[in-house]
Amino acid sequence: MQIPSRCAILLDAGYIEYITRQEFPNIQINYEKLVKEITGEYRLFRTFYYNCLPHLDFSTSEDDKNLYEGKMNFFEALKFLPRFEVRLGALSRYEDQDSNALSFHQKRVDILMVVDMMQLSITKQIDHLIIATGDGDLIPAVQAVKQAGILVSLWHGSLRGKSAPNRELFQLCDERHELGRIIHKIQKQGR
Repeated sequence: MQIPSRCAILLDAGYIEYITRQEFPNIQINYEKLVKEITGEYRLFRTFYYNCLPHLDFSTSEDDKNLYEGKMNFFEALKFLPRFEVRLGALSRYEDQDSNALSFHQKRVDILMVVDMMQLSITKQIDHLIIATGDGDLIPAVQAVKQAGILVSLWHGSLRGKSAPNRELFQLCDERHELGRIIHKIQKQGR
């Protein structure tokens, strides 16, 4: 009998949230079910969840403060899941010089993912890396992980919508799975 491969799961939560907003707007993800479903027959080493807290400053509205507190509570709850680590990046504020419009962009999330990918592959803690992302910035890291002899599976949004993964990332990964195929199995049940 062959021992199942040991895997790690890296979840780009910003991408997963984007998929659900674009493709399944009334569904919330149960991350414990998601991990169980995408782990399949593999032995789970650890799940890494990457996200950012919403922007908060002295001018933040009461609704935004509640959103911030809700996210904090959610991230804390995730830390109680078995073999689950939460990695938080930061939001950077940008002001468009032409329109004076403010926007916020995640920072450090890609770097956190790359660091974990390199540590897992260099230390040979896993045989299989499962990533849920669509970000082409991770292509060099995925190439390095594959060169270390690790199988890479990609979980992604629909190939025909706004949440489609980067084409080169999709082609590079050894296995590919559309999140929509399991959405009914991983959604949160009534509140």
